[in-house]
Amino acid sequence: MEMERHPWGSLPAMPSVDINFRTAAIASGLVTPAQLDYVFRLARHRLNAGPDLAPEAIPDRLLSEIFIEQSLLTRYQADQLSAGRTKLSLGPYLVTEWIGQGGMGQVFKAVHQVMGRECAIKVLPLHRVTPETLSSFIREIRLQARLDCPYLVRAFDAGQDGNVHYLVTEYVQGMDLRRLVKSRGPLPIHQAAGIVMQAAMGLEYAHQKGMIHRDVKPGNILVTPEGMAKVSDVGLAGFARDLSDDPRAGKIVGTADYLSPEQIRSPMEITTVSDIYSLG
Repeated sequence: MEMERHPWGSLPAMPSVDINFRTAAIASGLVTPAQLDYVFRLARHRLNAGPDLAPEAIPDRLLSEIFIEQSLLTRYQADQLSAGRTKLSLGPYLVTEWIGQGGMGQVFKAVHQVMGRECAIKVLPLHRVTPETLSSFIREIRLQARLDCPYLVRAFDAGQDGNVHYLVTEYVQGMDLRRLVKSRGPLPIHQAAGIVMQAAMGLEYAHQKGMIHRDVKPGNILVTPEGMAKVSDVGLAGFARDLSDDPRAGKIVGTADYLSPEQIRSPMEITTVSDIYSLG
């Protein structure tokens, strides 16, 4: 597995010690001995072998596939365990899938181990932690916590697990607008208008709170299968009037294809108009 797809980026791509899938599965706490024994019995049946076949003779790859088929592990979890990684939790959250790269860090799908609620977790990778990036990340968490709008991705929680800092937000089913257009081609006018209208309403809410997004782009507009749009990465925003605690103040923030001219010429003087330009 790629190193950057694990929230604890200091771990090597492959384990430095010999640890097999079944050992990692038990050590992780994701699998109980009873579940492992059940999968052993299924594997023996698949191999047309009797109960005398030793567990060591069963290939790890077969065990991994059966765990996935039985919905006891996700593909991501099985791959991580096969690579010898045993920590797949952040505080009370169990990481289940890789989602992608966000504006500040990696994003994973997770589930709260007690509440059972699915969510998205943005993680600041260990190799990127500096005083400035940590300050920006904490600021992002606090900004997003102030927002409660159906057209913005909501923040649920935040925390620190060892040296790993993370932000927990709602998990939005579907895909971002960039991938949606790439996979389906130009959208029908009524669908495109609906998405842009909802994104505009989300930005208007943020603007009323005195915030400017600064990185409006298709990749930051999430669209559900039902056609509802939510603007993400709102925590990267800055306040229009108070930049004193913003470590990115005076810097060009955003994605080149969607930057307004003033974001390049005078980044200390941008207004909400910049977001409207980017949305357009």
